[in-house]
Amino acid sequence: MKHFLRPIEIEQGQYDRLAAVAQRCVDAARVRADDGTWIYTPAGSGKYTGIYMRDFCYTVEGAGSLMPPEEIKAAIEYLLARQREDGTMPNRVNPDGSAVFVVHGTGGALSHPPTDNAPFAVKLVKAYVDLTGDWDLFILWSNALMNGLLTVPLSDKHLVFVDPAHPHSGYGFADTVGKTGEVTFSSLLYWEACMVMAQMSKSVEDHDGAHQWFEAAEKAGQNLYELYRERRHMYVAANGDCEQTDLWASVYAGVIRACSKRETVLIGQFLFDNYDRCFMNGCVRHLQAGEYWERMLAEVPPETYQNGGYWPVASGWVAMVLDRFDPATARMFLDEVIDELEASDAPEWINDGVRDAPLYVASAANVLAVVKGV
Repeated sequence: MKHFLRPIEIEQGQYDRLAAVAQRCVDAARVRADDGTWIYTPAGSGKYTGIYMRDFCYTVEGAGSLMPPEEIKAAIEYLLARQREDGTMPNRVNPDGSAVFVVHGTGGALSHPPTDNAPFAVKLVKAYVDLTGDWDLFILWSNALMNGLLTVPLSDKHLVFVDPAHPHSGYGFADTVGKTGEVTFSSLLYWEACMVMAQMSKSVEDHDGAHQWFEAAEKAGQNLYELYRERRHMYVAANGDCEQTDLWASVYAGVIRACSKRETVLIGQFLFDNYDRCFMNGCVRHLQAGEYWERMLAEVPPETYQNGGYWPVASGWVAMVLDRFDPATARMFLDEVIDELEASDAPEWINDGVRDAPLYVASAANVLAVVKGV
């Protein structure tokens, strides 16, 4: 999926440095499955096994030009072929071909499918089509993608809903967090995927499908404002548990233009005014410094991982939104994150003295996705 905000122009030499980091990550993450298919794990460090739907989507969106197109196509089909009969998309597929639909199969809240895999499947196919112009893949899998979107749990306002009595993961990059009610990042992904599904259907002259998904996007889009808080000019993570200011969701809303130009500028101003509370070396906390999630689905100590770590995965989105308010600060921020990615070999997350899971593909790919060398 091409981001809706314009890419940020940076010096070609700086772009080449970033692309080199991304290439190292992609090469290290490339693994041959038992059936001979080349798949891409989230990190070349070996922290994760198998191919994950969301991580591979980010890989192709940002670094697809660094990969053989035929391998991308085969890896997409490796994922989509494991869709369950009820439409549920896999969370990951292991090298032996076994599909895993949950975060962890150990019981409890993490043994439930996350809400984001179906939207990411749609975005992944669109990223491949944008890269190659191969519409045959979409035509072949369009029914599977539609069936996947129909499994996403929605409220009566057509936003993604997680029952507070049965909490589970929504967005995989916060899958240990107990956000409930209408959840913002997952709702943004659903709205985006509906728009993408409608646009792709229109491109292949499936007018009924285009109408269905434009209508679904309209229903969700007109209610996203209920998760926006005018007082802070930011989005909360959810309107049940964890009704806290969500940095990632707020910037992503601006990037995909789920909010107005005015609101995007105000989000950029919030980040500018609270710079030191949000960022470290160009990496992004989920919440501002000193804040921790009100409800967790797993034990994650404060200042680590998804409960206080700083992530490069969201850095590109931050730069794009900062650019709407103060371009000089956006470029300074990009300088910081590119230096960090290069010096630390693209960690998954950082904090004082900690650099976890190097060669994490989405860390480099998501930054590469938003810049253009000149």
